[in-house]
Amino acid sequence: MYRVDSPGRVNLMGEHTDYALGYVMPMAINLYTVVHAQMSNSVRVYSQIFHDVHEFPVESPAKSGDWSDHVKAVFWVLKNEGHKVGGVKAIVGGDLPVGSGLGSSASLKVAFISLLNRIYELNLLPVEIALLAKKAENEYMKVPTGVSDPFTVVNGRKGHVLFIDTDALNHSYIKFPESARLIAFYTGITREVASSSYAERRKLAEETLRILGRHSSIDVSERDLRTLPSLYRRFFGYIVRENRRVLEARDALRSSDLEKLGELMTTSHCDVARNYDVSSEELDFIVKRAVELGAYGAKMTGAGFGGSAIILTDEERAIDVAEALMEDYMRTFNWEPEYHIVIPSDGVKARIV
Repeated sequence: MYRVDSPGRVNLMGEHTDYALGYVMPMAINLYTVVHAQMSNSVRVYSQIFHDVHEFPVESPAKSGDWSDHVKAVFWVLKNEGHKVGGVKAIVGGDLPVGSGLGSSASLKVAFISLLNRIYELNLLPVEIALLAKKAENEYMKVPTGVSDPFTVVNGRKGHVLFIDTDALNHSYIKFPESARLIAFYTGITREVASSSYAERRKLAEETLRILGRHSSIDVSERDLRTLPSLYRRFFGYIVRENRRVLEARDALRSSDLEKLGELMTTSHCDVARNYDVSSEELDFIVKRAVELGAYGAKMTGAGFGGSAIILTDEERAIDVAEALMEDYMRTFNWEPEYHIVIPSDGVKARIV
């Protein structure tokens, strides 16, 4: 029997920069997709979350429009890349909330790629696992996400945040202060990237780079945008500023300057809400109220359009801030929110049990 523990992720800084080949500063978190599995001739997967069983052949996994498509995408991409794998009987569970903007789709794909890598001895490198997960999402699921989420799920390190150059795929680790905590606060609004305007943002970013003749957003300054149409200038201006904030946030974290990091987080959220149009009334409320309650700072995490916000606090204040915010949020909105106190986690682990 094999077991895989595949974490979720939050992004301290660098929203919507990875598909523009910019900088990101995420961390894997201590909420997991957990898979128990054994080798089989075909594929049979049961979800403890959805209480649902799906069976399909290894060679021709047809979409069914539900959670199992994420697993089918893994078999599809491995076959297309020339890797020979057999089937599995698997049970999928864990405590990572699905559809909450905490990287559950990347976590699930990385879990199954890592599982098959272990069972069928594919000898995949960590970066290859991340890129295969991205390809499965882009080409099978038809969702044009960047590499940041799977890269973080694969490469997370306990007690550390990742700094990633998504163009070169270079990364380094920055120690997260032991006294600090992040509250991952779920709005109650499921984030569906595939049905949102996420793809439009990515297309506009790629078009901006083409017009400017640049390969990466790292190579672009706000001065370069002056002659572009106003929408292009406004959207890509946010990406340029966010890249700069990632560098500033990295330096703040290296100095354990939580006040500066929190200030940058809140500034990032205000910018993405005002100039990238991917926030929501609920996310804006969480950020504003969290700061009023004494948090260092807060911001949306992930693509936006619902999902979750993250709030930076000290360990001793985390639960008080979260509970007060929960009470205020439920009094203001009709959604069913939840929160988790999260810390940096190791990346995916696949082992025999």
